[in-house]
Amino acid sequence: MSPRSHGGSSASDAAAIGREQTRRRVIEAAIDLLTRGGRDAVTTRAVADAAGLQPPAIYRLFGDKDGLLDAVAEHGFAAFLATKHVDPDPRDPIEDLRTGWDVAVEFGLSNPALYTLMYSEPARATSAAFKAGMEILMGRIRRLAAGGWLRIDEELTAQIIHATARGAVLTW
Repeated sequence: MSPRSHGGSSASDAAAIGREQTRRRVIEAAIDLLTRGGRDAVTTRAVADAAGLQPPAIYRLFGDKDGLLDAVAEHGFAAFLATKHVDPDPRDPIEDLRTGWDVAVEFGLSNPALYTLMYSEPARATSAAFKAGMEILMGRIRRLAAGGWLRIDEELTAQIIHATARGAVLTW
């Protein structure tokens, strides 16, 4: 029997792990360049140099610079999502919303270049982590609606809160 018939080869598993580690190293290098020098500092050559790779590796891993920036933004959304605390039954739904607001603003102010990349292009709002974060916000809003604190539609409330927080952070 071949190794593949036992669920796959360890060589291909090792290659996949190595590829994922390289991908992570490139994303971290891009975030470091973005943080230190802004979006213009994130060139494929600079990222490749910082990650200890040749520039063609960036294209093999991400397709192009836009693919790399999308991966950096997705990493940012996932990191932001990890900062969120979800209490399915908070004692005070209004305080829970305030706390969520504070977490969102703090993340943006602590990571201005990354936050700007994440939220400056609407196409990035298709990220799975972005959508999960919006579901957390919707849960908070649903609890407010159930308590009788809303006077407008839940979806509109979410859009207003999200746009206000995003606008405030991008302005500050």
